[in-house]
Amino acid sequence: MNLFIPEQNTLYTLLSPSCDNAPNSCRIALEHCDKFFRPGEQVIFYKRGITVGHDKFIDFSRCKPWLPDALCFKDSRRWQSIADLINESIKDSASLFYYQGPNAFYQEIARLLQVYRGDLLQSLKIGDDTAITTAGINLIGLGIGLTPTGDDYLTGLSAILFIPDSPGRRYLDVFIDIQESGKEKTTLLSAITLREAISQRYREVIHRFIFQINQNDSQNIQQVINEIKRIGSSSGCDMLYGMADALALTAYFGGKNVNQDCD
Repeated sequence: MNLFIPEQNTLYTLLSPSCDNAPNSCRIALEHCDKFFRPGEQVIFYKRGITVGHDKFIDFSRCKPWLPDALCFKDSRRWQSIADLINESIKDSASLFYYQGPNAFYQEIARLLQVYRGDLLQSLKIGDDTAITTAGINLIGLGIGLTPTGDDYLTGLSAILFIPDSPGRRYLDVFIDIQESGKEKTTLLSAITLREAISQRYREVIHRFIFQINQNDSQNIQQVINEIKRIGSSSGCDMLYGMADALALTAYFGGKNVNQDCD
């Protein structure tokens, strides 16, 4: 369940215990929130917890903070092979990037997704900031659902491309502008998710995936890919498609400015 904070134009999410940790979120001992919370109830944040409506208080005193290890770029020599592994894992998924069905509407979305994806990747390779911005904004809002396919793709791309010390961080300001310029084209939830990913804030399973590729932990990578695939109806696969492209791009950039001291 999402709590809207108008002063910050952001969302705070209440999660069931089965969900993984994520920024701006709190796991509570409820599997379903719809019986306890009602749309429009006033929400007040305190250091010790959150009041919702007139009869509910979420106590932070027993909460343990999620403090993920800091990540930074180390070595991209194996990243192309991981990109290939991801693409093999999602090629038969429900992602609109791979849509082959008879629906003309979805066919057109799939075509545009691939066109704008190709434009974005080519622009990143040649360093054309204007073309990058155009292609990125074209992808925002392209798709269906609370987090459209184009947004999820950019979220996955950003999660990898902007790892601290990665050569892809040269485009960080460009993507900040893309998110700011395109946020009105999509949902609030999706715009915030992309904004956070650009700032290297994302859910725990994605953090674990990036940590493993940095540690060359090839034994567990497929398991984490499978976990990400289960996010939403197709959001996980859309994000993985973006991650695969970012891994391949980083390998293409050559892995310059590698930080060998990052643990």
